[in-house]
Amino acid sequence: MGFFDSQVAWVTGAGRGIGRAAALALADQGAAVAIVSRTQSEVDQVAHEINARGGKSIATLLDVSNWDMVEWAAQQIEHTLGPVDILINNAGVLDPLGKLWATDPEQWGRLIDINLSGAYYCMRAVLPGMLRRGHGVIVNISSGAAASATPGWSAYAASKAGLEHLTRCLVVDLKDAPVRAYALRPGLIDTRMQEVLRSTTDDQLPPERRQFFIDQKVAGKVASPDVPARAIVWLCSPQCDLDNGAVLDLRAQPETIEKINRVLKA
Repeated sequence: MGFFDSQVAWVTGAGRGIGRAAALALADQGAAVAIVSRTQSEVDQVAHEINARGGKSIATLLDVSNWDMVEWAAQQIEHTLGPVDILINNAGVLDPLGKLWATDPEQWGRLIDINLSGAYYCMRAVLPGMLRRGHGVIVNISSGAAASATPGWSAYAASKAGLEHLTRCLVVDLKDAPVRAYALRPGLIDTRMQEVLRSTTDDQLPPERRQFFIDQKVAGKVASPDVPARAIVWLCSPQCDLDNGAVLDLRAQPETIEKINRVLKA
């Protein structure tokens, strides 16, 4: 028996990286998983992996920045798998990188549309049903960038700071409703975003910041996506003991990783 038998999870940005690892981990704990991203071949592959392991999943092409598409996707998920019990808002982009006054306004706004508005749209789509049924968990994937000001990261950092505060605002709105929501800062994870950060130009990030990411990779301090995926499983499980609305920073709270590993018997 898994933590999420008979439950439905919806993971955005699930074609690769943290989203893919989270989808697989939730499926291993019994959840039927709706896998969405903007690349059909990637979500198809993840769904195939889950189904081949005896799980249940569907793959859907989705741009989370489009409310009509999000609303349609939520309806399709409920029709095919059932109402959503778990939402993982993982979809996100990194560009534009560069000094604020040198970035492309359209690209800057597009990032906010995906990273922040997209998370809102998905929460807006599932929360009425969660509240009617009296249960639900939402995990919003944030970043350490939400708490630090680094040259060249204005759009990404602002989107993640906004996402964390949006999580807090949701919990205030929920009051005593039996729905939980958390933000997760995964730390340095071996994803395509990290590859991009290690190959930035001086116009995008200061050289010393790029070198930091290179040095962390060389030192073996860039973790597998399985690490935040296990944290996501724990946050969604009945074993989670964090206050509703909490921000879990895996890099700053290694003791929580130890707790997660004990609970999941790593």
